[in-house]
Amino acid sequence: MISVDQVSISFGGSVLFNQISLLVNSKDKVGLVGRNGAGKTTLLKVFTGLQQPDEGKVMVPAGIRLGYLPQQMVIVDDKTLIEEAGSAF
Repeated sequence: MISVDQVSISFGGSVLFNQISLLVNSKDKVGLVGRNGAGKTTLLKVFTGLQQPDEGKVMVPAGIRLGYLPQQMVIVDDKTLIEEAGSAF
């Protein structure tokens, strides 16, 4: 289970998240939907630890593996699609 508790994130004076909390259980299926700039990618980066929130905490249990592939990638010609996707882990 991934737990997000009272997380706040701001960019350049604009508040992206203000004390959000959510819980993703092990069998949950979650889709992130929103307009450009809504914070979908930022939330994924917070889940994976690539970005720290300004306030609050994110808890990911030991043994849980999260992968993240950036929207803009450097493509290596000698990798297959499966190998590239696997590089997220």
